Amino acid sequence: MERATFWDEELRAFPHGGRGAAVWVVRRDGREAAAPLRLLLAWDWGQARRDGLAARPPLGSLLRAMAEDREELIHRARDTALWVEPLRQGDHVVGCLAVWMDAQEPWREGIFLWGQRLVPRLLPVLGALEPQGPVPGETLGQPTLFPLPPETGGDDRAKARGPAGGNKADAVRPPRRPYRAPSLLRIDGGGPVVPLPRPIAVAGIPGCVGCSAEMLRLGQRLAGIARSGVNVLLHGESGTGKEIIARALHLCSDRASGPFVGQNCAALPETLFESELFGHRAGAFTGAATEKKGLLAAASGGTFFLDEIGDMPLALQIKLLRVMQERQVRRIGELKSVPVDLRFVAATHKDLPAEIREGRFRLDLFYRLKVVSIVIPPLRHRPEDVAPLLSYFLKKCGCNTERTRITEEALSALQRWRWPGNVRELENEAQRLSALFPDEPVLRASHLSPEIRGVDAEQVEAADLGTLRALDQAAEMLERYLIRKAIAACDGRKAAAARRLGLSRQGLYKKIARYGMVDLIAAEPG
Repeated sequence: MERATFWDEELRAFPHGGRGAAVWVVRRDGREAAAPLRLLLAWDWGQARRDGLAARPPLGSLLRAMAEDREELIHRARDTALWVEPLRQGDHVVGCLAVWMDAQEPWREGIFLWGQRLVPRLLPVLGALEPQGPVPGETLGQPTLFPLPPETGGDDRAKARGPAGGNKADAVRPPRRPYRAPSLLRIDGGGPVVPLPRPIAVAGIPGCVGCSAEMLRLGQRLAGIARSGVNVLLHGESGTGKEIIARALHLCSDRASGPFVGQNCAALPETLFESELFGHRAGAFTGAATEKKGLLAAASGGTFFLDEIGDMPLALQIKLLRVMQERQVRRIGELKSVPVDLRFVAATHKDLPAEIREGRFRLDLFYRLKVVSIVIPPLRHRPEDVAPLLSYFLKKCGCNTERTRITEEALSALQRWRWPGNVRELENEAQRLSALFPDEPVLRASHLSPEIRGVDAEQVEAADLGTLRALDQAAEMLERYLIRKAIAACDGRKAAAARRLGLSRQGLYKKIARYGMVDLIAAEPG
């Protein structure tokens, strides 16, 4: 196996983003505990790369994890953490994986899941892999512990080992070589660039791409819910992929061989709604020239998906409830009902309890549909999914994602954007990039839509404050949100806003300048 192919494929799946990370893999060259180690991979990203962490493997932690055969998460200085995972083959520890990350990394669980997927793929080829990244002998400063790479001559290797039986401290250090970054990360005139990650299908959700812990947990829950056959109510913002989840419930159920029929309740006028759902007999009303089979009857034996159920007219809600209770459908203009065998999956972006209080949605229908309720998180709450989804959509548009790279600046802007249109908006952005820059090998921040790379990307909404993130980031977001809210509540008067926030006017201006909220630096209203 070619080492670049293996490492590039695995590291493309790493959840890029956050503040950065560093990854090391070592192999023990021999079964005995004193066998020398070989550094197979040293790779870093983001702040870790700017600090040159890949060239400084945590040798002590690696050796301790292998000696004790114990996985460990070690909290280190400056709010950082090191995760070490011994690599076992049978009863022997043959190597170790280590990942450095920020202790408050918002998608730390995604990194753990990446490591757990890497280990079973790594073990069968561990003995065949060659070093990737910095030259091991020079980066560690212990040439007797880490053999030099194969291209180093025998004389240098002998010097590195030192005389037989001699002290390790007497070993001759090999010639210094410049640091060589792994092929996965490159530098050009616009700063660091990385390849687009490999799109990863979410286990348990056919057709869904992502690596976030939220989606992985949803995939684990979905199989049991699908097999149960109960009605399901999906709740999520527009564009989060509610129909994909509905189709996954159908495909993973015992009804997979039956039809999947969906209807958007907001897309039909009220006058046609009953005819579409229930069907009609020829001549039942003006314009009914032929017989029509309704969608409910067409979905018999399978799954019926009602998208945006909150927009269904109240009169139709009563008739739908009757179908769910009696499992029979009667077409318009007929007296006889026909039996149907249906599983109902409904979706909405509305607050249905609030709609019930306002008298726009029936409580009994709500409880009929809400046997199981699934909340689909918006894209801004799982920014680690942005990169694999972008890669997936670009590939759908015909782009060669294997050769396309993206700058750290552009990736950061994409992950920072709120995505009010969620996955659908990201797909539109990918189509825009494909249309305007079809042969561009590197996607830069300047290629993105103005609102994504502009000042609006720094806007904070109340919903964003509930996202789990590092405390310093959360504090900054909360301050920016409250500053804007106070200024809006005081009609733009900074002095009044400062008083409400418990600040001096000068203190308020300092915070506005610190956070780069340039649109707030304007003349006071008259």
